[in-house]
Amino acid sequence: MCCLQAQLSQFEAAKQSYSEAITAFNSTLQIAPNDIDPLTNKGTALLRLGQLQAGLSEFEAAKQSYSEAIAAFNSALLIAPNFIMALTNKGSVLLSLGTLQAGLSEFEAAKQSYSEAIAALNSALLIVPDDIAALNNKGLALQCLGDLQAKLSEFEAAKLSYSDAIATYNSALLIAPDDIAALNNKGIALGSLGDLQAKLSEFEAAKQSYSDAIAASNSALLIAPDYINALNNKGNELQSLGDLQEQLFERQEALKNWQEALEMFNRSLAIAPNDDWVRNRRDALQESLDNLGEDTVSS
Repeated sequence: MCCLQAQLSQFEAAKQSYSEAITAFNSTLQIAPNDIDPLTNKGTALLRLGQLQAGLSEFEAAKQSYSEAIAAFNSALLIAPNFIMALTNKGSVLLSLGTLQAGLSEFEAAKQSYSEAIAALNSALLIVPDDIAALNNKGLALQCLGDLQAKLSEFEAAKLSYSDAIATYNSALLIAPDDIAALNNKGIALGSLGDLQAKLSEFEAAKQSYSDAIAASNSALLIAPDYINALNNKGNELQSLGDLQEQLFERQEALKNWQEALEMFNRSLAIAPNDDWVRNRRDALQESLDNLGEDTVSS
């Protein structure tokens, strides 16, 4: 209970700090309403406040903070249309808003927010084409849009969004081949594309997407062998590929990939032993492999 109270106290203190910062920026803007620096800083503070509120399940307050952040960035862009920080941060807040709306089943609003995020980031990339942060955020927005489209059975649109996300991450990796975030997110997008292709019975395309996803995770792990996200993603991708191969009666290939997936989950748990999600995933896979072994012996 004490730890929980301490955490809550920290969150309240953080919210208070963001609110005080916003008040200070508003005071500056009363004196100099066309100063883009306090406008952009106000937007950034509102973005951080909204993310904190969303994490605390204060959803309506978070939506309000995000909306005010977008308004602040729009005000800055009216004064300086090519101001990169305002464009990229506007993209970030629209991405966060879209994710919140999708979680609240506000699907059409979420699609609109994701599309506007992509547009803002495209505007930034027209000015600075090699902005890695903008490229990665654009990839994320496309990826999230694809996930939502797949959920709404808009399958062709989802495939296009995933493909555009992968192409965006590839653009980032041409500039920064060792960018862990781009490699990791590329792997996730490829895995999601593979899941969709498998659902649509595009089996060979799905196998290729899963293999490419595993390759992206391997590249990330060459740079950072203990990177938890890449270990977990590689485990997921190997398990999904194995499941597809089992469906296609490619039993030996499936078994090999399941066993390697188990190894990834075990490596992840050696680093983060309290991760219940990974533990449950590992245990379920281990049980399936054990049962498979029993079936083989009994047959």
